[in-house]
Amino acid sequence: MTKISIKLVKIFGLGSLALLSGFGIESATAARKLVAGQGAHYVVKMKTSRGTVRFRLYNDTPLHRDNFVRLAERGFYDNLLFHRVIRDFMIQTGDPQSIEGSQVTVYGENDAGYKLDAEIVPRHYHRRGAVAAAREGDALNPERRSSGSQFYIVTGRVHNDSTLTAARHRIAAGAADPAGAQITPQRERVYRTAGGAPHLDGSYTVFGEVIGGMGRVVRISKLPTDSQDRPKNEDVYIKSMTVKVVKDQRRDR
Repeated sequence: MTKISIKLVKIFGLGSLALLSGFGIESATAARKLVAGQGAHYVVKMKTSRGTVRFRLYNDTPLHRDNFVRLAERGFYDNLLFHRVIRDFMIQTGDPQSIEGSQVTVYGENDAGYKLDAEIVPRHYHRRGAVAAAREGDALNPERRSSGSQFYIVTGRVHNDSTLTAARHRIAAGAADPAGAQITPQRERVYRTAGGAPHLDGSYTVFGEVIGGMGRVVRISKLPTDSQDRPKNEDVYIKSMTVKVVKDQRRDR
């Protein structure tokens, strides 16, 4: 199995997580009656040049949740390209230099200017539709801290005995919590039917999941790409993001 990882080629100007100390959830929840984590959760509506995708943010990854809401509400992601697209794996965005229509040729080297502490929750895994944070590789980033803005959506592939065995070996060798990241019988059924990227489990922060428009994500992932995994016949980009608070249903609790 080809080992494909999620990484930033290079990040410039990364500062301290202390930059987040003033973020809180000021614009996100201060004036709302429903508060994420208190019987409600955030739903992001992401309009792209290829259609709309909706995803919910998990409450048990609060650093990533609140950071994402802050960036989305201030328009940080507007016009950013999906600069890395790999068929049967994922689509990635969040480099602020990858503005649609710009003359930059190499993307993925920049982010919001800070990192987030990892929030690798064992029950969240890289099933098809998972929303997760990109990061630098382990050699430069042994704490597995996340990019402040780059994220990816998993499309993945349907797995078999061989690829699941390879994923189990990788999890055992490199996951932050190999026991928590193990491929349980339930996860195995998901990976064998819906698909995903199990080799990443336990190594990256999964902070949300697609709840609408997954077909559009898949279609983006199948676009022809150049040698840098960037769609080569068109710029595929985020037009806008809006965030709302939605009351939890029984299945969300």
